[in-house]
Amino acid sequence: MHVHMINRGFAGGRIPRSSRKRHLKELYHLEEGDRSSDFPIIAFTKEDASGIIPEHDDPVVITIILANANLHRTLVDQGNSADILFKSAFDKLGLQEKELRAYPNSLFEMGDALIQPLGYIALHTTFEKGTRSRTLSIDYIVVDVSSAYNTLIGQTTLNQLAAVVSTPHLCMKFPTPEGSQKLAQHCYNESLNLKGDPRGK
Repeated sequence: MHVHMINRGFAGGRIPRSSRKRHLKELYHLEEGDRSSDFPIIAFTKEDASGIIPEHDDPVVITIILANANLHRTLVDQGNSADILFKSAFDKLGLQEKELRAYPNSLFEMGDALIQPLGYIALHTTFEKGTRSRTLSIDYIVVDVSSAYNTLIGQTTLNQLAAVVSTPHLCMKFPTPEGSQKLAQHCYNESLNLKGDPRGK
């Protein structure tokens, strides 16, 4: 069985019903005014599609850094409202079930098949590398079902990243905080100085 689309998860607020109600109230009481200027312009170019066979129907699959490991076969699923970590990948990452927190709801797979999660776990997840990286703490719902993927990244995380996904280019882009390049250069210079100092740690 392959899990293609999962509903529920943490989209629309946390687990408690009161959190979901608060989220709905916020939606109905949005401040007036155009907030579109808050978002940077993100564009895709021919270079982004380099090496991609045109007119394909392939999914967007990326590599993330999770629990200090490069986790390949991560599906970017814009139709999915939950962030999922499959049990096989959970085990390979050296995580233990005692670290899981209880998740009281079932998940709905496409076709309304119920999936009972083992629980959920918060893990720091890094997208991209170097100065263009972003790290988020993501609540992954762990499920013990077979899948061609290790994990699924859904709407909640994509919205946190303010990510834009282009399926024709098989990639996604997201804004990074200003000043990250200066900080990276500063850290790099510091590391060079420490290498030249025998007392450096």
